[in-house]
Amino acid sequence: MKKKIFFWSPMLSHIGTHQAVLSMAEALTEYRDDKVYLINVFGEFDDYNNSSIEKINLLKIKGYIPNKGTISKVLYYLLTFLLIPVMFYLVRKYRPDIIISNLVGYIPNLIKIFIKVKVINSIQGLPRFNYLRKIIWKFFYSNSNHILTMTNLTKKMIASNFELNFQSITKVDNPIISRKLINLSNEELESELKPIFQNDVFCSIGRLTKQKNFYELINGFSSFIKKTKKNINLVIIGDGELKEDILKYLKRNNITNCYLIGFKSNPFKYLKKSKLFISSSLWEEPGHTLIEAGYLNVPVLSSCCPNGPKEIIKNNYNGFCYKLNDSIDLSNRLEEIYNLKDSEVYNIKLNLKKFVIRNYTKYRFAKTIDKII
Repeated sequence: MKKKIFFWSPMLSHIGTHQAVLSMAEALTEYRDDKVYLINVFGEFDDYNNSSIEKINLLKIKGYIPNKGTISKVLYYLLTFLLIPVMFYLVRKYRPDIIISNLVGYIPNLIKIFIKVKVINSIQGLPRFNYLRKIIWKFFYSNSNHILTMTNLTKKMIASNFELNFQSITKVDNPIISRKLINLSNEELESELKPIFQNDVFCSIGRLTKQKNFYELINGFSSFIKKTKKNINLVIIGDGELKEDILKYLKRNNITNCYLIGFKSNPFKYLKKSKLFISSSLWEEPGHTLIEAGYLNVPVLSSCCPNGPKEIIKNNYNGFCYKLNDSIDLSNRLEEIYNLKDSEVYNIKLNLKKFVIRNYTKYRFAKTIDKII
């Protein structure tokens, strides 16, 4: 049966959740014919237009406040808290059957106490529970009609920590794979970046934060280059609070073949032209770029971190793994991968692509959500 669905996912920076939300909304309009409303809280969806999805614009201040650092976090939580009355008004006005929340999920659950509406909380990251978050989860998230997780390990952790019924939690893969990625990956590189890709390139994508563990990546790559004398470039796509520190580190250690090219709205054209995608994260849930690399036929090397890579990458079958917090093992794995025969790499890429196509499509997502709704 057709439903009216709100998507609530306030964001100040361009993170993986952004595309995941849009793909979820599109999946429900295309395969369930639901009426979907996209809450454009800070202007995160200003550039998105779809005649089948209605945007509800709120503050539209994304370009006027910082998107990284302590001030950004304080403003983020303060502004979303102040929007609670606005959300009450919108829910009363539009009368949605369901609110699907991907971020700041306590607000829909608060509204649910006073207004009859079904709330589905999609957990778009590995939950890290401090004392305050445990309280919020106990009183708000536990009141969800349903909880979606992106890995089975997170599903088990949430169920055990909050004594929730296993049936009220479902592991659902974000529908991030589509033909659009192929089209984007075929776009031309900027002329100033073409020289970098004249050599073989190892690529990594993500915000320049502690989680992405880029120092370990740089150290492992540098050790690999010194040992093998290969003429290879490392390209890191993304922006964040550690940018200046990383640039200073590269200069201090005289690492000249590592390029920080900043945030790119289309990272796929660089990824597609890379020989290897590397994820050095301390944790991922599950790691969208890893999945996208697999779809674009780029082999993947990932740290053995919780939780996503452990459930996706089977070492030497559909990808490669190295020991987390071990740059020497990373260096050794890079050497092993680089020396593999093309036929061996082809089979590994094929196995990952089959896995990705089977699990991360809009159709698969819609069918899973259909059972929950």
